[in-house]
Amino acid sequence: MLDTGLATGAYAASWNNESTMYVELDLLFAEHARLLRRAGRYVMITGCYNDAYGRASREVSLINAHYICDIHPRSEYFRAMARNRLVPVHVQDLTADALPYWELRARAGHLVTGIEERFIDAYRNGSFQYLLIVADRV
Repeated sequence: MLDTGLATGAYAASWNNESTMYVELDLLFAEHARLLRRAGRYVMITGCYNDAYGRASREVSLINAHYICDIHPRSEYFRAMARNRLVPVHVQDLTADALPYWELRARAGHLVTGIEERFIDAYRNGSFQYLLIVADRV
């Protein structure tokens, strides 16, 4: 994902889905920017912690530990995009839409992994967000 080997500037669009917490954002966005032609579109859906409240919450820390990942703060997505010529043109908070999934999963015995309540609590207390970000390559 950080070094695809694909042709530079050859693509009109690229995307990530729920994988950014496993990489350094600058390396990821640099690769997407390299792949995209000028005015190409990058789309991602990701979970991030809401740093308007400060550091990552206890719930976010437990999610990180469960998935062995590093959930990034929301503001870092936008700073890293700017450093890599990706300009957000649409941001949509999908948190309210994601919450019912976790509530249902918490009641589905065959799916329960023990992390469901942390997601539910973090979504409800505002410390974790599920975002769709669309950016254009300049």
